[in-house]
Amino acid sequence: MLWSLAALSLCIAAHAADDDRIHAHGPWPPKVSAAPEQAALGERLFFDPALSGTGSILCATCHIPYKTFQDGKPRAFGLAQADRNTPTLLNVAFYRRFGWDGGRDSLARQSIRPMFEPREMGSTPERIASVGRKFGFSGSDDEVIAEVGKALAAYQETLVSGRTPFDDFRDGKPTTYPDAARRGLRTFITECSSCHAGPQFTNSAIVNGFRVPGLRNVALTAPYMHDGHVATLEEAAAHTGSKEGQDLAAFLRTLTESSQLQ
Repeated sequence: MLWSLAALSLCIAAHAADDDRIHAHGPWPPKVSAAPEQAALGERLFFDPALSGTGSILCATCHIPYKTFQDGKPRAFGLAQADRNTPTLLNVAFYRRFGWDGGRDSLARQSIRPMFEPREMGSTPERIASVGRKFGFSGSDDEVIAEVGKALAAYQETLVSGRTPFDDFRDGKPTTYPDAARRGLRTFITECSSCHAGPQFTNSAIVNGFRVPGLRNVALTAPYMHDGHVATLEEAAAHTGSKEGQDLAAFLRTLTESSQLQ
């Protein structure tokens, strides 16, 4: 009898711990703090091809709005093919490190980097500063370029994904949450949530040389990994085993914002 009570207590404690870890993946969405005027300037810059060296490439060439601000290709292609997959910009403001390698410590700095990358936008400091002055920024070339980066960052801070079936389930709202997704959630909590933590499902840590990506809308951002070599969500989840992988993929699909499911 005492053994049974002890086992029951351990079971209840384990479920309570799991529930705490589930609740740690919210609430969502967070508030946007970007200055509206600066964000509006950043949006105009985001769609301005004059920032590129040829006048033909814009930020939205790779970060396509209707494709969750990525491009659906294994590797980015601006002026030429790059080495890495284009990450979504949705929720990018909530990272602590930026770029696949986490090499930039601010979104503004990361926003400038592609402009000078020869295979992406292939621009020059003089060209970026010239465009920035047309947008009303003043100062030295370096100061104007910094303001361009800040404006682009302010726009990206507004790119926040919406609520998902998982959020409704987490918050206890009446919802039909698939059994496979429930099983996948338990697998995720046990095997994945130490890295894919918090409301955005990432701790922003560097693992094997790359920043841990967030998982909201992950079902819409194939192909996967830094070089796009994983084609499907099921393939990405398969490392847990066939049945668990299918359930894990079912859970990950519930991280798709509800507006995209209609």
